[in-house]
Amino acid sequence: MLIDDKGRIFGKVSIVDIFFVILIFMALGFLWYKIGGYGSKAGIIDRTEKIRIVFYQEEINNFAANNVKIGDPATEALQNIRLGKVTDIKLDKSISWGSDIQGKQVSSSREGYSSIYITMEGKGIIGPNGIQIDNHLYYIGETITLRAGNAIFYGKIYSAEKI
Repeated sequence: MLIDDKGRIFGKVSIVDIFFVILIFMALGFLWYKIGGYGSKAGIIDRTEKIRIVFYQEEINNFAANNVKIGDPATEALQNIRLGKVTDIKLDKSISWGSDIQGKQVSSSREGYSSIYITMEGKGIIGPNGIQIDNHLYYIGETITLRAGNAIFYGKIYSAEKI
């Protein structure tokens, strides 16, 4: 017989012992899965592509705009996600919004301020649901806080494209 009167298989191993061994293996497997041991980064196919992202801010003081240089790293400040390196900077007249005498919204330019376009190149995936960089999705028109060079900006993702 396989199981004797004391509940041991072949007279040596208890069914309860086998149950606990299986339970321990399941717990170890769950822990391994939770801490990321189910796949190493080297084993995952890298689907990222070289992409170009353009950031835009309507109005920034000139001293901040002048503190970003080509080649500076660009990082989204809230989640500390690296977007790439700055490849181009374009300054234009600032766009400041306000009301005129009739209450209509009008734009004007302020002295000492500029609008800025910051072009960055990095790695990511451009898909139908946005721009994926380091497991975070960004969208055209999304407002982000961008650190570039020695300055910080608060503006929108203007465009993104695969290079």
